[in-house]
Amino acid sequence: MVLLKPLFSAALLFTTTLANPDSSLPVSSLLASADALLAQGDKHGALSHFDAAVAKDPSNYLTLFKRGATYLSLGRSSQASADFDAVLELKPDFKAALLQRAGLKAKTGEWEKAKEDYSKGRKQQEVEEVERAERAAGLVKEAEDKGDWETCVEQAGVAIAVGSQALGLRQSRARCRLMKGDLPEAVGDLMHVAQLNPGNTDPHLQIANILYWSLNDFDKSTAQLRKCLHSDPDSKSCSRLLRRIKNTEKAIGKARKSREQRMWNSANKVLLGDGEDTGVLDDVMADLEELKKDGVLNDKSPQTLMGDLQDMVCNNFVEMKKPEKAKKHCEEALRLNPSSIPAIIFKASSLLEAELYEEAIRLLEKTREDVDGAARDSRITNKLNEAQKRLRQSKTKDYYKALGVSRDANEREIKKAYRKLTKQYHPDKYRGDMTPEQIQTKMSQINEAYEVLSDPELKERFDNGDDPNSQEQQNPFHQGGNPFAHFGGQQQFMFRQQGGNPFSGGGFNFQF
Repeated sequence: MVLLKPLFSAALLFTTTLANPDSSLPVSSLLASADALLAQGDKHGALSHFDAAVAKDPSNYLTLFKRGATYLSLGRSSQASADFDAVLELKPDFKAALLQRAGLKAKTGEWEKAKEDYSKGRKQQEVEEVERAERAAGLVKEAEDKGDWETCVEQAGVAIAVGSQALGLRQSRARCRLMKGDLPEAVGDLMHVAQLNPGNTDPHLQIANILYWSLNDFDKSTAQLRKCLHSDPDSKSCSRLLRRIKNTEKAIGKARKSREQRMWNSANKVLLGDGEDTGVLDDVMADLEELKKDGVLNDKSPQTLMGDLQDMVCNNFVEMKKPEKAKKHCEEALRLNPSSIPAIIFKASSLLEAELYEEAIRLLEKTREDVDGAARDSRITNKLNEAQKRLRQSKTKDYYKALGVSRDANEREIKKAYRKLTKQYHPDKYRGDMTPEQIQTKMSQINEAYEVLSDPELKERFDNGDDPNSQEQQNPFHQGGNPFAHFGGQQQFMFRQQGGNPFSGGGFNFQF
């Protein structure tokens, strides 16, 4: 333990000496310490020793070069470039400095200077690469002016492969990607723009607006605005936008909570407004229009946030059984997001109401195949089962259609429709072109439909795809033989009449 203390003290003294250069030491000692620190991975410590060495001997081009290389490894390109400039002032033919400076000039898009240094360093392949990038950069400008966004993005990619820190190229590609509707990629370029031009808050604002109002990414948009405020704490634009986004998200969160509690009407009051107050939907729509006017977004920009809001309103109205109000919101939700489950359910229901059963089945089956999670979504499964039942029923009888009521009609509505039809087609009261035989057939259809739909058990069977009056359902021996043979061959089957039979004689008797 006694031996360890001196060793520890010596190590601490050595580390302290390395970290804090003694300017009284000779240049060779400072450089040796700098090299030792670089070997340990302490670039900042090495840099302080190189600074001390340069201060003692500013004409030593090798020391300047080493410091420039250290700056470069730390990402401090401007300081590195200044050191390489100083090296080449002292020794114009120093190839290593020429090539390092050429690489920096190429990255920032200073094509002529990069070619000049590469030529002096006898790097013809690199000269040709810079020339290709330079030509591509010229084509970027032409394509951007013509509105040829595809060519603009393509050629910018060629140029940026060499000039990755060229601010103008990043700005051009961001704009062209934005005009194409490739917003996530545009955001990537704008982030580079923000890094290359740290004093400008505009890229931060543009990124945040795209991330939230278009792509509906609250976390990333607010994180970007916090970066903005970190670089400029007094930025009113960034603080104002941050507050606006937070307030909007808070209101949407309130609507989501109401929906989770199945308070559909409360959720829609937040989304659509109540009385004089506008809802979130209209507010977001106004924000989107403003961003389009400012050129931040355009008609090709994704509308993920608006699609999600329309999806919520559509779902709420469907749950409230208000298809008329749901219609425009569901159609808009489906336009903005073809994978919207509530909108797909609404469309399938509309197809079923129009008796387009097979089309509804195709829509739902395609949704199960193409949309993530749809195969496990009970709403899709239930609606598909309903569509398949409706298709089977359409090939037999439709008792709802016979009474002229919707499939969700309640007992009172069914009874009302039945009474109306029996009065209309009563043989003694009918006024029309139908023959007595046709009237009798019509009345039989009406009575048969009411017999099923007025009986909860029979109605449930029919709704589940089992027609109580189907010959196959009634007669398990339908392929041959009399099902009543064991009763002696003769059997009467009687439909009882409920709820005000206009033929009040009792019922229809069928003789088998």
